[in-house]
Formats: sequence, structure tokens, C-alpha cells
Amino acid sequence: MFFHHLAPLGASLLFGNVALAARDGLCPPLGPVMPAPRNPSKYDSVKSAIQVVTDRFQNLTAPFNTTGISVAVQSIHEMRPMLEFHHTPSVRDNTSTTTIDSGTIYRIGSISKIFAVLSILTQGQMKLEDPITKYVPELLQLKREAVPVANDITAVNWDQVTIDSLATHMSGIGADLINDLSSFPADFTQVGLPQLTNSSKTGCAGVFGLPVCARAEFFRDFGKRHPVYAPWTNPVYSNVASSILGFAVESATNMSYDAYVQRAIFGPLGMTNTTIFEAPKQRSWGFIPKDDIWFGSSLGYEDIGGGLYSNTKDMLSFGVGILQNRILEPVTTRKWMKPETSTSSPGLMLGGPWEILRSDTVTKDGRLIEYYTKSGNVGSYNNVICLIPDYDLVITILSGGGEASADTVDIALTNVVTALLPAIEDASKTQGESNFGGTYSSSTTNSSITLSLDDGPGFSVSNWTVRGVDIIKNYGAFGALSSGPTDLPVRVRLYPTNLASGRETAWRAYFDVGTAEQLAEGDAARFWPKGTCHTWASMDRLVYGFKSIDEFIFSTRKGKADSLNLPAFDVRLQRE
Repeated sequence: MFFHHLAPLGASLLFGNVALAARDGLCPPLGPVMPAPRNPSKYDSVKSAIQVVTDRFQNLTAPFNTTGISVAVQSIHEMRPMLEFHHTPSVRDNTSTTTIDSGTIYRIGSISKIFAVLSILTQGQMKLEDPITKYVPELLQLKREAVPVANDITAVNWDQVTIDSLATHMSGIGADLINDLSSFPADFTQVGLPQLTNSSKTGCAGVFGLPVCARAEFFRDFGKRHPVYAPWTNPVYSNVASSILGFAVESATNMSYDAYVQRAIFGPLGMTNTTIFEAPKQRSWGFIPKDDIWFGSSLGYEDIGGGLYSNTKDMLSFGVGILQNRILEPVTTRKWMKPETSTSSPGLMLGGPWEILRSDTVTKDGRLIEYYTKSGNVGSYNNVICLIPDYDLVITILSGGGEASADTVDIALTNVVTALLPAIEDASKTQGESNFGGTYSSSTTNSSITLSLDDGPGFSVSNWTVRGVDIIKNYGAFGALSSGPTDLPVRVRLYPTNLASGRETAWRAYFDVGTAEQLAEGDAARFWPKGTCHTWASMDRLVYGFKSIDEFIFSTRKGKADSLNLPAFDVRLQRE
């Protein structure tokens, strides 16, 4: 195994080491390739992009007569949003606000689910791998009492359901209880369904004149629902999962769910206009579409997963607070914001409960970027929050009204990302060049290196000499434990890590071996996309005296590098 991963120079392993994962076959590591800009809104490219996005939304919303929408983007390094757009329709409920702004409250639907998982992570007692029955033992009774014959098809094996399986939609349990066709005022026997007895109906919904479903109804009826899969088989979206997590929080904290969330999340982040189990005190604080039945209605126990009300201001505060690690320790936040399972869409993975979009079509360098989103759809309210850790950005889109849909919100998010992100990328490069770019040298050791920018990811490394030796040209000499040709073309790129101490910050170089054409040939020989991109397995492989050849450590003053340490080569270069 050691020789396999070390062999960037072996002929048989050439295409296992590098890939067409970005522009010209470059293969950057996953994550940011340049530090996020500290003042993105000051850059002309960003200002122009903001105007483009604003024009797009004016065109999008021009025909909206009954639908309100709020769009905002904020960097965690700035005090105010760089972009904010609100549309107030001419037709709305007579109790609705007459002017939509950052304080206007919407129902945010399933964005509520983030708070259930975050509550688990903040309270400190519960572990993600704990069985849910440790905190909600009543679930065990569902299997024995709710179905005539309990087996793996008809009853959930609750002792196999863990907290993290519920958080990531991997528990295999059903999606809903109150969202049952029998709760709707329609005769479904007309489309072939049988007549139901009262015992086959929940008798509650919170809308259509039915009473709210309480916790008692959940434990009375949910055991009648069959599982969809065994736990940890496939993801199945579940509203009920969030409700169960809320029950667990109450058990672990000995507090009501809403009281705990208020204390642990809303309070610390200053979310003064976000509520869980009740609508705003005054309906005029919210946007309410004409003839809407959802604003002010309760989903009962499922409000934990879909009943929150909030506004643009609070949603931005929430997203910024997450990325600033104001609720969780940095390591916990980083772990939380990672994929937990794949889906049948190659562009979507799931976290807890993140819906993680993955795309390589947005930036010039064509690299893969992850977008941590959570959508929320209830009635005619359609919303999304999107966190982009690579750029320290938060995007919120809140809407209500029949002219918008979940698809409309997807297109709105696409408009924001595709117009704004390339400009943010340019801003990060301009900042990066100012802070780290240029030539570093040492006359005493006859060493130098140049870091420059192009359309590729990170810095391009050139003119790298140490003690008079051309390091890139002689890269093959470092392959002492490898066999094969040593005269293949080598390109070196430099990327930031998240490691810093005092005035020092660590970066890592990556050696892309082979031409773009050779790499394309290697990709074409495999049955999976970009299958030759193995950066994750190839970094930190060439080590000399316990120090990696690819490690670069900058010393900075007021954010700007003044020297560069190459530990494996035992040289320090001054910035010219």
C-alpha cells in the first residue's frame, strides 16, 4: 500500500495520481484554493455581479402579482449583506405586511430541521451513535402494539435506529404521519382507494378544520406505518425524524424543545424574530399570500421539523453564526458540515440534515465546490438557506405565494451562485496575490520561488530553486521508492490549509504529473467520472527528515506574507 500511494512517477500509476478534475487536468484538493476575501463587497467585480443578480431578480419577479420574495447574500467577514432584494406583490392577504424587507417574517418550512440537529450537537450529553431509544424509549412500544404481525416489513427495528441515522435521513422510517391523504377533504375512493375506518385515520392535521396533532397521536399512530428500508440502507426524507430528535432533546435537557432552542441557538445568535410553535404576535409582521391557510396554522409535533417562522435578518445571522463557529467548536462545525451519505443524484449528497449540492460548473478553474443547503417548503412558502464554506458566504431565499415554487427557488439560487461566485473568486485571487503572491528568495542559500495567478486553482509555482537546484525539473529524483519514467512534465500548484498559529499560516503544494492530454486519456479509460483525481491520497507523500516536501509555511504581518519557510529544504525565503 505504501508504494502504491507514493508512486506519482510510476508508469503504471501515472493516471492514478493526477486527473482532469479542474482546468487543464489540474487536480486541486477539495475545499478553498485561496483564502476567502475579507471585504468582498468593495471589489468592482463583485459590485458588477451584484447588479447583474439584482437585474435578474427584477426580471424574475416583475410578473409576480401574488408572490413575495426576499433574497440576501452576506460574507461572514462583513457586518451587512452585500446583496439584498425584496419584492412585495400587489395582491396579498389583508393582514399581511404591506412592504417586504429584511424584517418580514415567512414560514421557513423544513429549514427548521437544521435546528433539531444543531440542538443535538449543542447539548453535550447525546452522542450521534446512541440508539434513539436511549432517549425516547416509548418507540419500542410501537413495534409491539401498533401492527397485528410485527416483522421486518411491517415494523421499524427501533433498537437499530441511531440519532445520526435520524439526522441524515438514513433511519429507513416513513416520511410523515400527519401528511396523510385521509386528512385531506377529498373522496379518494373515486380514484380506487378503499373506504377507511376511523382507526385508519389520524383525525388531526392542524389545517382543513382538523385539530393539531399532539405527541400522543404520534405514539398512538406512527407504529402503524411500515418502514421504507432497514436503517442505513438508503436515504428517505423524513419529517417525523426531526420530531423524534426534538423528543430526544427534551428528554436529555429536561426542557421543552422550544425553550432549549431559544436558549442555545436563538439567544446567542440574536435571532429575536424566529419562533417555533407559534406565529408572530402580529400577522402584519409577516408576508401572507392571499387566501393562505398555512401562516398561523400548527403542524403540532411536526412543527419541530417544519413549523419555524423567521426573516432574512435572522436567517443571515444564523448562517453567519454557524460559519463563525459561534455555536459549536470549530472542529465540531467542520465535522457537522461534511457529507454523510450519497443519493441517486451525483450532484447531491446529504449531511445532518444538509442537502449538499456539488458542482464543477461555476468557477473558471472548473473545480468541485460543495454548497451546504437546506430547503423548506410548506404550503405556498418555498425557501432555502445556502452556506458556502469555501468562500465564507451565506445565501438566503425566502418566498411565499402561488407564483413561486421549489423549482423557482432552485433557479433563484442558481442565478445568485452563477453570477456572484465567479466575482467572489476573482476577489479572493486579488486579495491572495496581494497577501501571498510574488517572488521569495534567499541570496545566502541561492534559493528562490515565484507564486503567480492564472485561471487555474490556487497559485502556480514556478522558478523554484533551492541551493541552485531546479526543484520542479528534478522532481523525478524524489521518487526513490518508485519505479518508472522520471521525465514526465510536472506542474506545481499551491493551496491553503486551515492550519495557522500566530503570524504563521500553512499551505500545501501539489505536483500534477503529466500533460492535460495524458490525463484526459487516463480519465477516459475509467468508467467513473474524473476517476484519476487522487489528490487526497497523494499529498504529504514525499517526506525528508520527517518534513514534507509539499509543506509551505508563510510568516505574515497584518495579513501579508513577508517570508516563506520550506521546512523539508531547511530554507527561509524573504518576499521581494
